[in-house]
Amino acid sequence: MKWREKHEGFVGQRLVVVPRPILTTALKSPLLQHLLPTDAGYYPKAKGHTCVRERGCPEVIFIYCAEGNGWCEIAGRKQEITKNQLLVINAGTPHVYGAAQNSPWTIHWFHAIGSNVPVYLEKLEVSPEKPVVPLGGDVQLFSLFEEVLEGLEHGFTSTHLTYAAHSLTHLMGLILRHKEEFGYGETSVRERMAKSIEFMKGHLREPLAVATLAALANLSRSHYTTSFRRVTGYAPLSYLNHLRMQRAVQLLNTTELSIKQISDQLGFSDQFYFSRAFSKMHNHSPSEHRRRYGA
Repeated sequence: MKWREKHEGFVGQRLVVVPRPILTTALKSPLLQHLLPTDAGYYPKAKGHTCVRERGCPEVIFIYCAEGNGWCEIAGRKQEITKNQLLVINAGTPHVYGAAQNSPWTIHWFHAIGSNVPVYLEKLEVSPEKPVVPLGGDVQLFSLFEEVLEGLEHGFTSTHLTYAAHSLTHLMGLILRHKEEFGYGETSVRERMAKSIEFMKGHLREPLAVATLAALANLSRSHYTTSFRRVTGYAPLSYLNHLRMQRAVQLLNTTELSIKQISDQLGFSDQFYFSRAFSKMHNHSPSEHRRRYGA
C-alpha cells in the first residue's frame, strides 16, 4: 500500500495506534467485536496536514472538524470540510484529505472496526459520493472524542479497550442523534422545533393542536409537521403524547396522586381514555405500573 501522511509538528497533537496483534485478540471478545476503535487522535490547527492512501485504509475513518477547514478527494471528487462536519471514509476506499492552507482544521478522529460498523454507516447515509455529515457543535461531542482517545492512551488491556469501545458506542449514538437533529433544514428551523418542544413541555395540560404549534413556530402547518418529524422522528401530536406519558410515569412513580388527578394534569378529559393510551404504550395499566414501580 502506498501512502504518505504528515502528522508531526502540530502543537498539542495526540495520537494512539492499537497494536494489530492486540486487535486480533480483542475482536474475539463479545464486548469488543461489535465496535472497536483501532486508532484515535487529536490534531489542533494542523497546518500542512495531508494524507494520501491510494488503496484506502483497512478500517473505517471518522474525522470531525472542530475548527477551521479541510478538504477531501474521494472517487475523483474534491470537496471542502468545514467546522462541525464529520468526514467518513469507508474501509478500502482510496482517498486524499488534508487541512486548508489559510485556516487549517482542528480535528478529532478515530478509526473503527467491528460487526456494527456497516450498520452505523448505513444510518449515517454516507458513501464515496457523499462522505460528509453535518453534526453541529456540542461540548458533549468533544468530551466523548476525548474519552475514546484517553481510554486508548491509558493502555491496551481488555479493561482499557472495553472502556474505549463503550465510549465509542456512546459517541456513535450521539453522532447519529446530531445527524438527525442538524442534518435537516436551516438552523432557525431546528431552533423553532426546540422551542416548540419546550412549549409542549410547559403546556401538557392543554389540548394543543398542530395548527397552534405551527403558528407559534411561524410556519405553515405542513412545513411545521414535516420539519418536526425530520428533527424528532415523531409527528407533533405523537411527540406530545410521548411527553405526556413520560410525565405520567414520573407522577405514578413518585406521587400518591390518583389516576384521575394524573389524567387531569396531563390534559385528558377522560380518565379511561388516559388509561387506554397509557396501556397501549406500556402494555400495562397505570394502576399496574404503580404496583410494579411506585415508590
